[in-house]
Amino acid sequence: MTTTTLPEAHHQAPQATSSAPGRLGRLTALSFAIGASSALLLTLVAAFRGAPEPVITGSGLIGFALGWALLAVLSSRRTDEPQRWAAVPATVMGVTGIVLAATAPDDAALTTAGWVWAPAMLALAAWTAVRATRSLHSRARAWLVLPTLVSLALVSLGGLVQTVRVTSDSASMPMPGRSVDIGGRTLHLHCSGTGAPTVVLEGGLGEMSSSWSGIADDVSVTSRVCAYDRAGQGWSDDTESSRDALGIAADLHALLERSGEPGPYVLVGHSSGGLYAMTYAAEHPDDVAGMVLLDATNPYLLEASLAGRAGGGSGPLALLPSLARMGLAQLMPSSAGTNLDARAADAFQAFESTARAATNTVDEVSEYARVFPQARTLTTLGSRPLVVVTLADKEATDAAGYAAQQRFSELSTNSALRTADTTHAGLVDDRHGATFSVRAIADVVEAVRAGTVLAQP
Repeated sequence: MTTTTLPEAHHQAPQATSSAPGRLGRLTALSFAIGASSALLLTLVAAFRGAPEPVITGSGLIGFALGWALLAVLSSRRTDEPQRWAAVPATVMGVTGIVLAATAPDDAALTTAGWVWAPAMLALAAWTAVRATRSLHSRARAWLVLPTLVSLALVSLGGLVQTVRVTSDSASMPMPGRSVDIGGRTLHLHCSGTGAPTVVLEGGLGEMSSSWSGIADDVSVTSRVCAYDRAGQGWSDDTESSRDALGIAADLHALLERSGEPGPYVLVGHSSGGLYAMTYAAEHPDDVAGMVLLDATNPYLLEASLAGRAGGGSGPLALLPSLARMGLAQLMPSSAGTNLDARAADAFQAFESTARAATNTVDEVSEYARVFPQARTLTTLGSRPLVVVTLADKEATDAAGYAAQQRFSELSTNSALRTADTTHAGLVDDRHGATFSVRAIADVVEAVRAGTVLAQP
């Protein structure tokens, strides 16, 4: 009997289906694109809605968390190379973003938190880089993931440097002058010199009491002169109340009254500080003996201002506090001019580079739509001395701005319109420009004392 031997079937174990070439890379790119787009969109929406720094930062983190979460989910479902480690940065960023947006901690709490979040994010970046290197075998790792993690590490280092710098400066920066309680919070006031009328200095956007150091030193030789920090600036407390011109005028009135500095005063306003000085004069006319406007902001044309271009709010400027919190403000050169001594320049630079200073700028700009009409309520100073100082090239470069300076000079029957060959900021922080400003202040003080007509240039 013949036995036929059938060939044995070759049974092979089933093999896992490999990912299509490049599929993981494409999913990684898609996840990161969605995450970055979501972060940008959520951040801009929060900024244009006038949200505070924690909400803006939290919104960005939530957007990036979505990208990491998509990488974890899509790689698990669509490829045989699941990147489950991506759930860790997704969770950390998502939870942190939600907590920030929901609780909106204040500046002091955010500064304290810098000792925690910066090292934690740096550790997260390092851990994620290790896991990505081991698990993610795709060109997207080199082109997207690792560069993103390097950026996260740099932001973490910047945040740590910012926290150390702010904490060190606040502990070592001596406060000149004094803090005055105006009812549940304090404002910083620095006065020097003797002789009536007292000169009160009102800084522009981003300026503070230290910005006036050089001018105050010169004016104090013959007159009493006071510089102060508005709420949220320098050594003054923050406030939840409005930063519009009426609120600022009310704060200044309470400050001068409670400090015992007698009026009436010569008000000096630089840039947007001119708007606050004008509003103060409209609200408290009996407290004003004279005024100096140093290239004051044009209140008759809102569209020409930052607020006008941002639709009446702060717009993209609202991103500044978050960027400053990451230490980016430390990389910017100081705008302290040549008219400040070393102590004042150090103080200005220390405060200028903080997220708190950026928040103050955002808050003030966001109120411009109300500030401009409030400044316009000043329609006359009667015969009180008024010097309006503007720039030599103003008429040629900014016709509307120059027309506003002419209109300012018409507020008083005893006024002078002068032009200075300097820059807008130079009227305060450049030695040449500041000398011109000091001369204008001295002329108004002398006219008040003598009851005379201002000398024309």
